[in-house]
Amino acid sequence: MRQVHLVIRDDREDVAPIVSSLRDLLTASDLPTVDDPSDASFIIAIGGDGTVLSAAADAIRHDIPVCGINVGRVGYLAEYEVSEMADLVAAIASGGHTLREHGVVSVRTGSTTALAVNDVVLEKVISQRIIEVAVTVNGRPLATYRTDGIIVATPLGSTAYSLSAGGPVLDPTLDALVMTPIAPHSLLTRPLVLGPDAVVELTVAVDRPARINVDGRELCTVPPGARVTVAKGDRTVRFISLGRHPFPRAVREQFGLGHA
Repeated sequence: MRQVHLVIRDDREDVAPIVSSLRDLLTASDLPTVDDPSDASFIIAIGGDGTVLSAAADAIRHDIPVCGINVGRVGYLAEYEVSEMADLVAAIASGGHTLREHGVVSVRTGSTTALAVNDVVLEKVISQRIIEVAVTVNGRPLATYRTDGIIVATPLGSTAYSLSAGGPVLDPTLDALVMTPIAPHSLLTRPLVLGPDAVVELTVAVDRPARINVDGRELCTVPPGARVTVAKGDRTVRFISLGRHPFPRAVREQFGLGHA
């Protein structure tokens, strides 16, 4: 029997009736909900993109598909609106959906490792002081950046923090990484799009602490001189798709570019 695990944004009162309606739809479609994601065939997140990222971590861990119903402000990953909920459940129940597969990035420093759907960020801890980060790509020195931090993002994550820091928007079907400095102390520093086999090594080159954030959550602190390695991960995340939100439409709607 196919079962569904729900990940719910629970800090808003208006979410409760939406969740209740979703449970009714799932029950009517013979798709019971379960508390443990390891028992589920699908994960549905109800919230914004942050909620979907939390759900995606479980989806990757248990190798099951995920989708998001948007009740937040940002709905790039939470691509379905509440008005589409019945169609989404019907498609899952009937098998009338497809799966979009996206790569993730891995990060390693010492014995600490993690996977990110959107991005890995190495950033300063002391707000008043920038850090110096020495960067190598595939073992070759690239540059030493005086900056607030470095973002390494997936194409899917290129519309998140990397975009806010001046990075490009990548088509999510691309097999690539984008490295974006945060507020670099140079007019000539620009983001860099890297191939899928790139291995990026980041080393804090000054006597100041830094930290690693993975999909917006702090992973660990990094002492000066420690090496942080970021590369394409060996897992993927699969999103449930009804084929309604192609990349151009998603970008147009998210950034208010008008109607084509």
